[in-house]
Amino acid sequence: MSDLDEFKATYFDECSELLLELEEQFSAIQEGDRDGDRLNAVFRAIHSIKGGGGAFGFDALVKFAHSFETLLDYVRDGRVELSEDVVVLCIRSIDIVADFVTAAREGETLAADYGAVEKAQFDALARGEVAGAPAPASNEEPMDDFDIDFTPVAVNFDASKPMASVAPSADGASVWTIRFTPFSTLYERANDPLLLFRELGLLGEMSVEPDLAPIPELAAFEPFAVYCSWTISLVSDKASEETIREVFEFVDGDCEIIIEKGEAAPVVIEDDLPSFAALAEEAKADRKFVANGEPDDIAVPDAVAPVARAAQAEPAPAFAPNVVPMAAKPAEPAEETGSGRPVGMSSIRVDLDKVDRVVNMVGELVITQSMLTQQMDDAIRDRYQELVRGIEVLAQTTRGLQDAVMAIRAQPVKSVFSRMPRLVRELASKTGKKIKLETIGENTEIDKTVIEQLSDPLTHMVRNSADHGIEIPEKRTARGKPEIGTVRLSAEQAGGNILIIVEDDGGGINRERVLEIARDRGVVGPDQQLTDEQIDNLIFAPGFSTASEVSDISGRGVGMDVVLSNIKKIGGSVHVRSWTGKGTRMTLRLPLTLAVLDVMLVKVGGSPYVIPLSSIVETIQNSRADFGHMPSGGKVLQVRGEYVQVVDLADRFEMISQKEEAEGFVVLCEAEGNSKIALVVDDIIGQQQVVIKSLEENFERIDGIAGGTILGDGNVALIVDVQSLKSGNAHQNAA
Repeated sequence: MSDLDEFKATYFDECSELLLELEEQFSAIQEGDRDGDRLNAVFRAIHSIKGGGGAFGFDALVKFAHSFETLLDYVRDGRVELSEDVVVLCIRSIDIVADFVTAAREGETLAADYGAVEKAQFDALARGEVAGAPAPASNEEPMDDFDIDFTPVAVNFDASKPMASVAPSADGASVWTIRFTPFSTLYERANDPLLLFRELGLLGEMSVEPDLAPIPELAAFEPFAVYCSWTISLVSDKASEETIREVFEFVDGDCEIIIEKGEAAPVVIEDDLPSFAALAEEAKADRKFVANGEPDDIAVPDAVAPVARAAQAEPAPAFAPNVVPMAAKPAEPAEETGSGRPVGMSSIRVDLDKVDRVVNMVGELVITQSMLTQQMDDAIRDRYQELVRGIEVLAQTTRGLQDAVMAIRAQPVKSVFSRMPRLVRELASKTGKKIKLETIGENTEIDKTVIEQLSDPLTHMVRNSADHGIEIPEKRTARGKPEIGTVRLSAEQAGGNILIIVEDDGGGINRERVLEIARDRGVVGPDQQLTDEQIDNLIFAPGFSTASEVSDISGRGVGMDVVLSNIKKIGGSVHVRSWTGKGTRMTLRLPLTLAVLDVMLVKVGGSPYVIPLSSIVETIQNSRADFGHMPSGGKVLQVRGEYVQVVDLADRFEMISQKEEAEGFVVLCEAEGNSKIALVVDDIIGQQQVVIKSLEENFERIDGIAGGTILGDGNVALIVDVQSLKSGNAHQNAA
């Protein structure tokens, strides 16, 4: 991968983060939080996307983002009202920006008019042509009329000459002198001083004088060093220190700027010298682009002569210094915090593949440590006590290393949750319902691989709650409910799992209709009797839908079965519980990580199996267990007044138990919805950590098995899927 490709990859990663921030900020704005910091945040996000896009020549993205940015700038200034329609337009436009970014990343080209409707609305709002949007003041022009293109360009002009001349100013105008010294980081982040000068020129008449004295001889010239600085004179009756600093806002920290103010003095200029704004317009008109997207050089006309000096008889204006450095030069070492970490060094960006390699190595280390532990018998423990202590320390260190590596991969589910408010708003608009979304526990962390698999299932679940669960306002009012329905999305950690719950206060599942459709389609036999829980779970059957007609929201029966299949791929499970007239709750139980698992090692039919420790409630010797039988012949276990179905793993996996029934053990496990299942095993070996290996990737999916692992002695042990055994046994009993 070339350096340019690496820079592009970093830019696209940053775009993903910035688009996520835009979603979050506009969701808060739509809910009524119109704080100025939020407007500044969305403005900076769009500006950063545009600036990076310009550096790589993504012209379509830059043009759309520029119009978007202009509107946000007018909103910040109060020239455009942040009405509900404007917020909706901005939210819709975030998707368009995301599409432009995706197209740039994939090397694709969108239609020439893609986003043209929204861009036209931006421009109309900026010009005050839309009702409720105040027009710009008479002495101001919308930025789109100037249409600065932020694609980097090479400029051909005499650097020893100023770029424009200072014109005579009107009474009351002020003269501003700005000394601008860029640092190398300004160029590293694809910023261009010429673009800053152009924007500054919109505030009044301006001249720019370069300081070329620091440029060394060619032999001593460093290609990446910064030698040139500029002194800018600005005559304006509308500029203030604040507006000048806003021009340099997005290079704050990457330059040193000193601003001095004085009273305006008459300045003599040659009549045929064009203004800076005119030069910029002329340069823009002359710009040509070649096929590969690289811009031709801009030829600035030779008419740009040195600024005419003021009449010798005129004394120089007396300036009242107002020195405001934007940032100190980063010459000294970074200041350190109390923890010894330099200020600003809070995070680094690392490819996920590199982290995955570390995770795999830690997994192998766990296996090796487990192997060493298994090799120690009583004789070794008695004779080599120092060795035993060393291995015990190794086990603790390995566990700490594993936890640390897992924490690196962990990310908050907020990245997925933040996409849901817009989905709910769109569904409410299409269905004519009033729906609000509540999110709880969005900072709960989960493995990044799990998060990547979570987006589609969660989208289908929220869509199902909004479309099938929440009633229309009239029906809710008739039932004594508030007009506005609620969809609650929450996440919490439960042992070694994450529970993600989608809950609504709608009408619940119509079990009679679900069962009728299931029997019509042959999913359920005509005489088969199901419990309420089993009927609720029929919504996950492939092709199943209760919608009376197909729409762009639902009706094709390809939603909820996707949820089930995707969640099973990552070792998770789904549980549904519904209350007629009150609502429905869907619970996803997901593993915290897909790499390492705490388990109990058991023996069944002479072979080792592992049961996730997070599912185990307790263990009981068969001789002390209170077994019973159902009329259907199935075995149950009575535990503290509760009857629990029993699954003998030897029978389930068609193996022959090597022990008498009274010599075995019962492992009482908890499945979804606090339901329990009792697993009968031959023997319990102990607890340990194992590295999870997928069976689907290496073999095929096996019902009742969640995966496999390699033990310390080299044997392969299968991981028991508790929920799958619970559901499968329940269906067999029902049949």
